[in-house]
This record gives sequence, structure tokens and C-alpha cells, in this order.
Amino acid sequence: MGSIRFKMPRVLVASVATLALAAGAVAEVAAAGPALAKTGPVLAFAPSADNFGVVATGQTATQTLILANTGGSAARALTLTLSGPPAFAISADACSGISLGPGKSCAVTVQFAPASAGTVTAVLTAVGAKSAATATDPLTGTGGSDDHLYWANFGAFPSTGTIQQANLDGTGVTTLVSGQNGSYGVAVDASHIYWSDENNGPGTGTIMRANLDGTGVTMLVTGLTDPRGVAVDASHIYWAENGAGSIMAANLDGTGVPTLVPGQDSPVGVAVSASHMYWSDAVSGTIMTANLDGTGVSTLITGQNGPGGVAVSASHIYWVDDIIGGTTGAIKAANLDGTGVTTLVQIPNSAEGVAVDASNIFWSADEIDTANLDGTNPHTLITGLNFGPAGVAVGPK
Repeated sequence: MGSIRFKMPRVLVASVATLALAAGAVAEVAAAGPALAKTGPVLAFAPSADNFGVVATGQTATQTLILANTGGSAARALTLTLSGPPAFAISADACSGISLGPGKSCAVTVQFAPASAGTVTAVLTAVGAKSAATATDPLTGTGGSDDHLYWANFGAFPSTGTIQQANLDGTGVTTLVSGQNGSYGVAVDASHIYWSDENNGPGTGTIMRANLDGTGVTMLVTGLTDPRGVAVDASHIYWAENGAGSIMAANLDGTGVPTLVPGQDSPVGVAVSASHMYWSDAVSGTIMTANLDGTGVSTLITGQNGPGGVAVSASHIYWVDDIIGGTTGAIKAANLDGTGVTTLVQIPNSAEGVAVDASNIFWSADEIDTANLDGTNPHTLITGLNFGPAGVAVGPK
């Protein structure tokens, strides 16, 4: 019987070979790893989030942000948007409209220019067309004040009165003007400090002026009797002439000195708004008002113990009320029409001047103190002031 031979079918051999080749191909792909796998664009800003910190109102700060693509394909036709308050704005943009390839980056500059105090936020967003590539960057900025405190130290005769300045937090106390004889009221505008100096007796009082850094001290008005509180607007200086019982004014250069309101008992503090003047009368215990030309005199508030310094905001009058002959007092407020009289802060000492800004009250007692506008969080800013701080004001540096 002859031997029998078996042959492997050709089709089976071919199939085995095909499988072997396919397995090799899979192995090659696996070994190649993600390099052969194309990914989409991945966008991110740096830094993120971005905090501009505290920027003085009226000033501008800028930050340059880098937008990078760390993905495997281009982000095409980029679009950048900035949502938030107008304090934030894009000032330079090298990203919008371009195709940002893998491993590439571009820059965008954002500016922060706060118009008022407080913290605000915005969001910068980048989007690539026809893809899900998106990057966001939260932005934060705080509007701060570059204003400073100014006050008059009465001093002890002769020639020891001073005008001083500090930051609003009480740091950086600086003596701007020395050698005064009884400096009392103080006011500040965009370029000058104004103050009253009681000097050495009747008829020798003065209204003084200096640059904001204390240079250029000038005597504007002479021959006064016990000038006290001082206020200033765009065209005039105003002061309470305690010895003569009147409210007076002059041009900013000291010329044209008129008596606006005569016949007062004992005017002490004075403040002005855009249309009215306000003053305190310590003897009659009243807060008074009139038009800026002295017409329309009226009594707003009565029954005060010994009102002194006066300040005014867009909606309220603030004043110091002392117990005459005593050692205690209060910081009070009312609406501009005299209604809604409120005691904001009870103080354990006798105070002289008062000033306000957008968020705080400041007053001068044996030291310089402050509180929120509603009277909360009262605390002392500055101590060690000899011979009595009198008037206080808030203004630019």
C-alpha cells in the first residue's frame, strides 16, 4: 500500500500569513504610541487667574497675558472677548484672527483703569473657530485712593503749629509746614493746602496757603480775628471768622475778601458743596446753611451741645458735637436738608475737625481717628500728636 501525503490548503496558508502581517502592523502602531494620534488644540492663558492689585482711581495698570496652544493641531481664527466692567479693556491684541499652531503662543495686553474705589472682576476668553478649544482667564482689580489725610496741629505759642500729612491708613506721617501760630482749620484742593492761623491775638489771624508738598507757603488774607474752619471749592476759599461772628470768603489768591454771612454767634466749622455752604455755631448749638453767595440763610439742625468741625458729602452733612466744658463728644450725620439726625460714633474725648471720603469718616481729637461712613469700626489711626490736632481734610498727595 503506498504512502498518503496531506497538503495544507493554500487558503489557510494565506490566512495565517495575513494575520501575521496584521499583527505586525498593530504592534508597530502600538510601539509608535500617541505620536501618530492627532489631538485637537488646547488653549490656556498665563498667568491665570490674574490680579491687577490695588490701582489708584484715575490711574491705569496693564498686564500682558500669554495665550499658548499645547495641543496637537492649530486653533484657527481665534476670537478674544472681555466681559466685565469698563474698568477693564484690551489695549493690545496679537491673538485675534490668527491660527495658533501647536506649541505656539501669542500675547494680549489688558489694562485696568478704575474710576472708583472697590474690587471688580472680569473674564478674558479665547475661542478657536470650528473647534472646542477655549481658554478663560479671570481678572481682578481693586480701585484704591491716592488721597491723603491733612491736618492742622494747633501748637503752643510761639511758632509751634504745624500742617501734617499721612496716608489714609495712618502711615507715613510727614510734617509739611511748621512755625505756625495756632493753625486750626485746613482744606485741600487739587494743588494746594489752605489753613487758618489764629496767630497771637485779635486782628492778627491769617489764611495761609502752600503747595501740596508744603513748599511755597503764602499768606493770603491778614487782619482776621480768630479764624477757625476752612473750606475750598474751584474758585473760592471760605472760612468761619469766630471772633467776628461771620462766614467769609476770598478768591483763591486771597483777593476780594467779602463777608458772606454776618451776625452769627460763634461759627466754628465750615464746608461747601457745589451749591451751598454749611457751618456750625457752637454757642447757639446749630448747623446752618446758605447759598454760596451768602443768601438764603437757614437753620438746618438745632439742639446740639457744641458743634465744631463740619464736612459734607453728596448726600449727608457730618459734624463733631462736643459737650461744652466736658470731655466727651460724638460724630453725627444728617441728610442735606437736616432731617434724619444720627449719632454715628460716641467718642470719649473732645474733637475738633471732621472729614469724609467715599467710604470713611476721619476726625481729630487727641489723635486722628476713623470709622466707616455708618459709624462702624471706629479706631485710632495716628497718635502722638502734641498740642492738639484741629482741622482735618482729605485730598490728593
